[in-house]
Amino acid sequence: MVVMIVLLIFIKPHLTFSFDSGGLVKPTVKGNPAVLHNCTDDQDSIMQQCYLDLFSAYGMNFTSLPGGSEDPFSKIRYDNVNINFANLMECHSDVIDNCLNFNTFYVILKTDDDADYYISQTAFLKFYCDYGRDFINYYECMQRIEDDVLANTIYTECTVLEVGSCGSVSLSTQCESAVVRKTCSDSTVHSYCQYQKILMGMTGWNHCDYMPCINNSFKSHYLLFLMLLISMCL
Repeated sequence: MVVMIVLLIFIKPHLTFSFDSGGLVKPTVKGNPAVLHNCTDDQDSIMQQCYLDLFSAYGMNFTSLPGGSEDPFSKIRYDNVNINFANLMECHSDVIDNCLNFNTFYVILKTDDDADYYISQTAFLKFYCDYGRDFINYYECMQRIEDDVLANTIYTECTVLEVGSCGSVSLSTQCESAVVRKTCSDSTVHSYCQYQKILMGMTGWNHCDYMPCINNSFKSHYLLFLMLLISMCL
């Protein structure tokens, strides 16, 4: 499986996955209202059209962005999306750079769940396309966590801590990082953080004063979670 992914990323850009990679997509919490901004109506329309063009490349012809319950990214997750994702990022790049955030999708789609879906899926594609080696490390680690009942339970419970504040997002990230480090390695924490940085950049949590993966606060709190994990394994 790992060899297949390596070939997909580095050798055969038009091959497709034989599995749905949706299980690797990290959900995200509602955007940080303290820092995220709303874009203009024209910019929102441009953003929507860029995504409609992306879906059209996969034979999905929508007149407006479908909700997350329809899972329009399902076809894209089977594909090596580097080229089409690059086209999305270059589609009115000024709008993409300034408006690809939780607020924009909330304005377009009207619900937190749908905005969460689009941000989560877009962040996953960016991680896969722009950070190939880290994606492989992350994929391998998630497989190991999934196969370890205790680690998987703790990792899943980490998201319960995330309720939409700097403190809760920080705690959740510390918790997940501790599981990744204990189950996999220090280098895999770096890969996890690359993914988390993308998500935080799109949701505004990267602006918090103390945030693991963004600044050094992770080290000061890591031992607490490591001790908790070790005690649960005894």
